[in-house]
Amino acid sequence: MKRTILSLAAGAALLSAAPAFAQPGFPTTPPRPQGEPRIDIPDPQRMRLPNGLTVMYVRQAELPVVSAVLVTRGAGSAEEPAELTGLASFTASMLDEGAAGMDALALADALDLLGASLGTFAATDAAQTNLYVLKQNFPRALQLMANVVIRPDFPEREINRVRDERLTALARARDEATTIANNAFASLVYGGQHPYGRFSSAESTRGLDRARVQSFHASRYRPENSTLILVGDVDPATMQPQIAEAFGAWRAQGTGMPIAAPPSAPSIGRTTVYLIDKPGAAQSEIRIGHPGVSRSNPDYYALQVMNTMLGGTFTSRLNTNLRETHGWAYGARSAFQMHRGEGPFTAASGVQTNATDSALVEFFREINRIRTEPVSAEELQKIKNFVALRLPDQLETTQDMAGQLANLETYGLNASFYDDFVQRIMAVTAEDVRRVANQYVRPENSVVVIVGDRAKVEAGIRAANVGPVEIRDVTEFVR
Repeated sequence: MKRTILSLAAGAALLSAAPAFAQPGFPTTPPRPQGEPRIDIPDPQRMRLPNGLTVMYVRQAELPVVSAVLVTRGAGSAEEPAELTGLASFTASMLDEGAAGMDALALADALDLLGASLGTFAATDAAQTNLYVLKQNFPRALQLMANVVIRPDFPEREINRVRDERLTALARARDEATTIANNAFASLVYGGQHPYGRFSSAESTRGLDRARVQSFHASRYRPENSTLILVGDVDPATMQPQIAEAFGAWRAQGTGMPIAAPPSAPSIGRTTVYLIDKPGAAQSEIRIGHPGVSRSNPDYYALQVMNTMLGGTFTSRLNTNLRETHGWAYGARSAFQMHRGEGPFTAASGVQTNATDSALVEFFREINRIRTEPVSAEELQKIKNFVALRLPDQLETTQDMAGQLANLETYGLNASFYDDFVQRIMAVTAEDVRRVANQYVRPENSVVVIVGDRAKVEAGIRAANVGPVEIRDVTEFVR
């Protein structure tokens, strides 16, 4: 059985303006929609190894390739100790620096000979190991993938090298306004003890030694918390024995650590502006926001439409205002980062120094406008079309599909999520947009971070009267 997704006509996304260089006979009007293109997603077939590892097969046999993603819940940054911020991403980055007796160069050579690519990373709620390979080379590449996940060597030499690279990057961050603004925003919204509010420091990075990496790997990389997703020219009958051979020996080491429930997000009182002085800054980095929603929020679809309208696309209200109308920024955006817990809602931009106060006013104008003014039918339809028409692109390749399924697995969502995605997006009303904007966007209870040249921007910021202004030092947020 196949699931079918109906999207809007792709022709609706074509440009409607006639080119200036049009010649006789050259089309000057867009083609009319010719129906709704279909995307067929086979039902995932699930199996389980005796050690608890779940295996998911999605067959797309158009090309002889396999995309494999191993997603391990509980191995993300939300589970690392507060004093060792960066441990999750550091552990993930070390997996392919040597495994099962092969050093990093030998491992890279072996993958190259197979024409395979392999990468590792850790996000907030899970870690991922990604493999892409021709089907004929899948068995050997799968074994290398298993070695990386199950049998990493964590060579002392490579740990020291990667740690030194991170320390160098942290030293550079003191001159990077974007990093300063992001760290400050997370810290001021959530506080240093909340997992969403912490940022890596030189002190925490120096503590990333081999023993701590081994301990995190042993307690967090566990088969019962993992799903191996295979998309492409896959056949469970022949591949399941191969997976059992590669991953069947994976056993949890030592005592496992349960995946903790996400801590509650703090409440934000009156909106406060935190000005971080960076003398000579070429522009000002602005961040505005507060705790938002979790991935399980029932208003997910309405939030997608509302945020896309506010700041989630190039033609959004924020970008049109700050970039197109006023020319103060290369881009302005907003986003809900949805985790297992309530990730942040953020509106952000880098703006010209001499327009810092004006841009701040316009940010709040647009944030308030989407909460108070009716949304036109034309704008609403355009945004819903955009969100719906993006779905085919997000599922275009086997790698895209595997990545999307990995995201669903991380948050305990079924692959049937895609069955009615387009219909649920298209069902969002103007009243839904206004309702979720009022419920989940709180301009009166926000943290505002501005990193810029205090001597040039402070007076204007205070005159904007967005809220009380506090001066903070750069060293609080990059150290």
